[in-house]
Amino acid sequence: MLSRTLITCCALAAFSMAASAAAQADGMAVVRDKQTGQLRPATAAELRAMQGDLQQPQMARPQPQVQVRADGTRSAPVGDRGMVYSVVSRTPDGKLAQRCVEGEAAAQHAAHDHATPAGEHGNEQ
Repeated sequence: MLSRTLITCCALAAFSMAASAAAQADGMAVVRDKQTGQLRPATAAELRAMQGDLQQPQMARPQPQVQVRADGTRSAPVGDRGMVYSVVSRTPDGKLAQRCVEGEAAAQHAAHDHATPAGEHGNEQ
């Protein structure tokens, strides 16, 4: 009996968090109908009950810390956002091919992808 109650409470808590996240993402929250056992859209009262009075914390975007050097140059670390990687690989005919890609995942993919000689890309001049 205790384990059944515990499982039910855990399931309700997980469902409540999932429903709250879905509602915030402009998704759809559903509940299981007690009579039919089928899933159906949650009513406004059910949504309020699932969300409770908890306010979701708002993530504040950190402000970049601008550094000014002696020569007047300004710089600010931006992290991975907007990071551009230059990837060089060897083509089957032995030439080196260079590509610029955004993000670490794209760089990893480009490093293991078949290289094409420089100049074959439409964006290169």
